[in-house]
Amino acid sequence: MDKKRRKPENSRPVVNCRSSTDEPVFGPGLIKLLEHLEESGSMKEACQKMEMSYSKGWKIINRAERELETPLLIRHQGGRSGGKCEITAEGKTLMEKYRAMEAEVKMCARASFERWFGELVT
Repeated sequence: MDKKRRKPENSRPVVNCRSSTDEPVFGPGLIKLLEHLEESGSMKEACQKMEMSYSKGWKIINRAERELETPLLIRHQGGRSGGKCEITAEGKTLMEKYRAMEAEVKMCARASFERWFGELVT
């Protein structure tokens, strides 16, 4: 009996790019957090969008700044109008370079995936 192989629809490689020492330095989580911070100016709002605690958001930022030895945020203390965060030039450069690298890695992964498994997926 000849069984026909079913090809998975929309199959694609999934790649996450991270930089690590003993702990992650930066990766998709930090970059997404920075993007939300850039959009809202608020750590509280950025953390809510990512469904993470405020303290975890600060832990991620502080660890990355410490490991990269560069400030990613300019912090404006709260008060009557509330606090605010701005992304530094270094933070913006990190975001841009990460997204460019991520796109390149995904393109290479897609080509390799199609080379090796193209006959299994359409």
